[in-house]
Amino acid sequence: MIKKTEALVLRRKEFRETSLLLTLFTKDFGKINGLAKGVRTESSQWGSSFPLFSHNAIVFYFRRGLNLITEAELLRDFSKGISPLNKNIFASYLVELVDAIFPVEDKNEPIFNMLLEIFRLFEKEEDIEKLVHIFELKLLQLTGFSPRLDTCINCKKVITKYASFSHKRGGLLCQNCTSLDKEASMVMPGTIFTLKYIFKEPFENLSTRFRMNNLIKEELRYILTRFLDYHLDNPTSLGQLVSKFS
Repeated sequence: MIKKTEALVLRRKEFRETSLLLTLFTKDFGKINGLAKGVRTESSQWGSSFPLFSHNAIVFYFRRGLNLITEAELLRDFSKGISPLNKNIFASYLVELVDAIFPVEDKNEPIFNMLLEIFRLFEKEEDIEKLVHIFELKLLQLTGFSPRLDTCINCKKVITKYASFSHKRGGLLCQNCTSLDKEASMVMPGTIFTLKYIFKEPFENLSTRFRMNNLIKEELRYILTRFLDYHLDNPTSLGQLVSKFS
């Protein structure tokens, strides 16, 4: 069965002498694995060589397991704009995160659109860490993993000021309940406000207008790394490396 869609390149691996094995996140079918035969030959008639992070229009034969990609048109190559080392590491981390969370053929157009927009923003935005934390939180929200922030996850008391973040319990503990989780981390009121604001606002508003100070970024980096590592079956190998570039 022949299918057409738009696709972002998550992974690419050389296969034999002329082909590529690809992991793509598509607009209409979610994550798929595909084989592009002959794409690496000098006489190739392909309209794209599938650079990492690139946006492509593709045609493929739908098969369970490994799809056969037959046509491609490069719509935008983000690899050059994301070429500085820090941007490349952050982009690779987000790609790895999406790959770890989504099974094959689980359609999610909002995630596709958000990943496409984040690649666009990486080309021009200087505060890359802000974008990464916004993406992480919106990804959790859109996949149903967002932590509870309005009330204490133990006693249900409304959180008004100081609280601790429990990555194991999946949300905030009030001051009276903090002792229930010795690994819970105290978070500033400003960080709690930032978390709530990001979950409330549309991604497009946050990516362009929202500012985040270094203390809040530091707290988000710490609690999100622990939260994601705890709740993902296969924690991303880039998480610690990303922290070094933050």
